[in-house]
Amino acid sequence: MISLPRSPVAKLVIGLLVIFCLIAYNLQYQSSYNRESWNTPGGSYQDQDQYKVGGSKERRPVRSFKVPKNLHLTHDIAIPYDIPPWTQEDTDLLDTTMGFHLKTELLKNEYAKTENVANNPGKINFAELSKAERVYKSLWNHIYPIYQGLSGRDRDRESTLYEMAKTRPEIDFFMRLEKRLFPWLHYGRRTSFSLVRSYKGRGLVFCAGNGQFEFVVTAIQAIRIRIKSSLPIQVYHMGENDLSNERQKYLRDMASDIEVIDVTQTLDNDYMQLGGWAIKPFAMLASSFEEVMFVDADAYFLQDPAVLFEDPGYMATGALFFYDRTLFGGIRTGSDWLRSVSPLLSSFPPTSRMFRMVSAHEQESGVVLINKRTRLLGMLATCKMNSKWERELVSYKVFHGDKETFWTGFEMIQEPYAFMRNYGGVIGELRPDNDKSVCGAQLHEDHQGRPLWWNGGLYRNKNSRVYRYLQFDYWMTGGGHQKHRERLTNDPDGMKDVLRDLGLTSPSQLKQEPKDAEWDFGESCLAGAKVNQLTQLEKNLANGYVGIDKIARIDGEKMNQGEKVNPRMHDWNAV
Repeated sequence: MISLPRSPVAKLVIGLLVIFCLIAYNLQYQSSYNRESWNTPGGSYQDQDQYKVGGSKERRPVRSFKVPKNLHLTHDIAIPYDIPPWTQEDTDLLDTTMGFHLKTELLKNEYAKTENVANNPGKINFAELSKAERVYKSLWNHIYPIYQGLSGRDRDRESTLYEMAKTRPEIDFFMRLEKRLFPWLHYGRRTSFSLVRSYKGRGLVFCAGNGQFEFVVTAIQAIRIRIKSSLPIQVYHMGENDLSNERQKYLRDMASDIEVIDVTQTLDNDYMQLGGWAIKPFAMLASSFEEVMFVDADAYFLQDPAVLFEDPGYMATGALFFYDRTLFGGIRTGSDWLRSVSPLLSSFPPTSRMFRMVSAHEQESGVVLINKRTRLLGMLATCKMNSKWERELVSYKVFHGDKETFWTGFEMIQEPYAFMRNYGGVIGELRPDNDKSVCGAQLHEDHQGRPLWWNGGLYRNKNSRVYRYLQFDYWMTGGGHQKHRERLTNDPDGMKDVLRDLGLTSPSQLKQEPKDAEWDFGESCLAGAKVNQLTQLEKNLANGYVGIDKIARIDGEKMNQGEKVNPRMHDWNAV
């Protein structure tokens, strides 16, 4: 046995050494805990991502998502952090005092259907929500294989899973967490598993009320009659008061393979309380399509939309988004908010225009593709941002409507996604006083740089209420490749990282790509890049949509006057 010194001074020295060692150990442990707590508790990180600090080994979160070679040339890819898999240690933790506090923390913000959360806005805490969604992701990936292994129909499987929850704390926690996060899901079903197993095939989803009726008629007939696409179509609305029965019947009758569906019959609208833009992600979620392409009512294609299901960025990630125009730089509201609620972000945000304060907007949500078989969790997180209180108290105040909720929803739960590289361009006609400017609607290109679709309708400038039909002859790209110039101009602090990544020593060594074209937002004109002419086929398609729109508006006006209109009386192919 070791004898301790009896001298008071020696005892004091030894005591101080012990205290110092305990403090040092605690600081090291806390540092490691703070890093690891960015992800879900109880998870493990891959050894390949370990690094040494002060001679000790610590671990960082991992990004294992692999990007196909050369995809970065045509797309910007968000590589997420891995959410550690749920383990037996995590399940064991749930039955401890720490587990009790964890569950209390993650479940505490649930609100009732009839509750007016505006009276208690503190219940909507996106920082806590992001943590809860990442724990949910780990649990979902753990429990779905269990569900798949059960026998019987989905109703039987859900009943069995509920029985299992009585003795398995992780299943019970999952059920309660899903109910808290996504309460609108449990409408005729008990879990998200039965919903995801119901998805099949590919298709297009539109949303329309009475106010968008003429737009959606033109958009659908453009696809069916002009493009001759055979993709099935579903049109979602929020009940008869949103889209009248007469207009519903018109849409069903006007072309083949069109369903008209009330979203509130699939998801619980007492929680969603849908209105305006918010219906879009919920319609995508409710759709029976496994691979779903949302299309705005005033969006029009120059190619068969089916080509997007074969897009390399979509095939690699399961989610494809398009950039908005580059407008209103110098605003940091969105980037500051996202940093504050989710300190662990994918590889995309730091390179985005929003984070570099080049543009206030990042995404244009006129066309969105999501594979719900592989990216259901990103879809759920996006819907959460558009639910009643989340959108009114937070997300629609931070962002302009639903646009940014798609990619930021994927960030909240850390799912991969792809942006088509080119920024929003323009399609239309030359500016009368400047033949180097193209004016009209917002154009988007495919991954090969060819005109693909545009958003904003058929008018010269709907923002300024100029409702003259456009003459579609020209287009101009919005750019999207000169990120080094933008970083140099807008983020001097990040230049050292850029230079290090490229192996350079001075900003003067950077290859400066041509400056992007710039918008005159008031006039809806773009200048500063090459003026391109549409092909004759593209001109015929685009200008032919005007004829369809004229018929749709005449029929819409007749309905407003109480007349019954049969869409089959028209020879749409002759328009």
